[in-house]
Amino acid sequence: MAVVLPLVLAGCSKDDEPDVISLEVSEKTLYSGDEYQIEATSKAPINYTVENEYHAEVSETGLVTARFVGETNVLLSNGEDTRNFRVIVKPKNNLYPEPDVKFGDSKSSIIAKFGTPDDESSSEIGYIDYSDAAPILMFSFDSNDKLEGYGVLVKSFYSSTLADFFLERYLIVSAEEDGVFLFINDLNPTTATMGIGLQLYYISYWIVIYMPMPNISTSTKSALLKSSKNTTETNVFDELLKQLQ
Repeated sequence: MAVVLPLVLAGCSKDDEPDVISLEVSEKTLYSGDEYQIEATSKAPINYTVENEYHAEVSETGLVTARFVGETNVLLSNGEDTRNFRVIVKPKNNLYPEPDVKFGDSKSSIIAKFGTPDDESSSEIGYIDYSDAAPILMFSFDSNDKLEGYGVLVKSFYSSTLADFFLERYLIVSAEEDGVFLFINDLNPTTATMGIGLQLYYISYWIVIYMPMPNISTSTKSALLKSSKNTTETNVFDELLKQLQ
């Protein structure tokens, strides 16, 4: 009895132990399109789900495929235990720094961050020498001086790199016959928060406009066409180009 009882108790306690998921690596940095197999074990089958499918997708067996630049978590669960696996999608192309601003920011806060504008109108302010590839940066404001859109001019010399730059970061939703390319920052247009439009501008540049959703199909396209080389209206982009020349 003295020998058997401890053995019985030991066997029972071992069976009652929780089924813990063993995760060898808890974080991985990938480029868009890369794949990575999560190495995890447990007694029971593991279920894999991803928090944000815009940045990555995961198969039933834990194979991660990186999508668009950003970060998300893959949740591992076996019914008794859960683990998080962090996925960081890193860009290969950093053609220009996208402005760290939010729609609705005040004009004064934008000026405080970027300095005195090189040109200004009643609703727009602009800067030159923003970056080598994108020398011009412009912000557009509503009647309350709140940011309603912003844009850059990118040298057309970088057209191929610009295409890679956007395809790593955003989902393309249309390419119009008039040369307007439209992107969004989500897999679903109804949940996207930003639309980005590209159009050739005076042959030597691409104009890139960032605007809030849900008006990507109307306001973004309208803004691009308004700023195209066929317009007779003088705008901040034109004035800044004169300063560069």
